Amino acid sequence: MVVLVHMRAAVGELEEIREVFGLTRSEIADLLGRRAQSIVEWETRGIPREKRASVERLFDLAQVFRKRVIASRIPEIVRTPDSWLGNRTILETLRAEGVDPIYTYLGRLFSYGGT
Repeated sequence: MVVLVHMRAAVGELEEIREVFGLTRSEIADLLGRRAQSIVEWETRGIPREKRASVERLFDLAQVFRKRVIASRIPEIVRTPDSWLGNRTILETLRAEGVDPIYTYLGRLFSYGGT
């Protein structure tokens, strides 16, 4: 029973990531270094242990976006290149470097005073 509840929570995290960032299964698979079919399998069988931490980090980042950014703008924001990210998008940066540079970027963005 505990395993089933944990599996549902993990699948819920995948759904939340997809919803917040406006991702397709292919895009989330790309972020996690997998095929889209793997995501479909994870949705029914659960997320493999070796990918659990990666999903949790993306989920935590999605929560930051949900709390701090207007929801309808998030999909465009994550797909728009920015000079602070080396002219890459948030999704490209996540794929290449993980969540840490995005937290740095968001900290800089949220503290920007327009001066």
